[in-house]
Amino acid sequence: MPRIHLTPDLAALVEFDSVGTSVVRRNRRKGGGRKQKIRRFAGEFQHDREWLLRSVSTRIGAGESVAILGAPDSGREEFLRLAAGTLIPDEGKVLRREPLIPMINVIRALDRSYTFRQNIYIIGGLLGMTPSEVETKVEAIAAEAEVSGRLDKYLGDAKPMIRQKLAWSICMAVEADAYAIDQIIVVGGEDYRTHCWERMEAKRAAGATFLLASDEPDFLLRFCDRAIVLKDGGILVETSVEQGLAIVGDMPGGERRTKRKQDDDDDVDEDEI
Repeated sequence: MPRIHLTPDLAALVEFDSVGTSVVRRNRRKGGGRKQKIRRFAGEFQHDREWLLRSVSTRIGAGESVAILGAPDSGREEFLRLAAGTLIPDEGKVLRREPLIPMINVIRALDRSYTFRQNIYIIGGLLGMTPSEVETKVEAIAAEAEVSGRLDKYLGDAKPMIRQKLAWSICMAVEADAYAIDQIIVVGGEDYRTHCWERMEAKRAAGATFLLASDEPDFLLRFCDRAIVLKDGGILVETSVEQGLAIVGDMPGGERRTKRKQDDDDDVDEDEI
């Protein structure tokens, strides 16, 4: 994780103060004038700034579990990244009392050309663990991910379920009281999902804070205390999870998306793992 400034005396755990983040889109020049036609012929482009989030102000209290809702392109991931500090706002500021572990696209960070052990060290380091911390936890992480016998084998073509378990176990091993999670709330087959819920609920009972974005409404209803609904680059409303899901469902194109079929490899026999 990048070094982030903490505000120990902050009343909330995370505070957004008029926060905005944007991207620059390169678009083909428009216009019917002779000058614009020449520029288009020369291959010139115009650069337009697009705000993904803007004027976002809210507070997340310690110990809360908050669902971040909205359409897939509403800025949910950017909100989580801003909260965790892996994305720097273009305007406004984000204050944090404690670090948040960014469980966002972690599976993609696993490198097939390294061993399971090496991947644990790399991802653990990216999430803030020191090499000595990883060393004390590597065996426990491997056991939780059910890959103890493969630590010094290359990740290679490991099944998707195995990579999911490994990424999830590394994140859960980080000593933290706050998490920003995109999609990977629970992973694996039915038995392993039960284990994941037990771990998550134990952390919540111990006072951990969670910001969650997921396309699985049942997960959010089960785990979250309230919801923040994003629309058109801003916060539409802060409400209950039930009401938030209803609002998103009524948005154009916001009806519940069909649950993606789980990879057939998720049914792999334990002996293959």
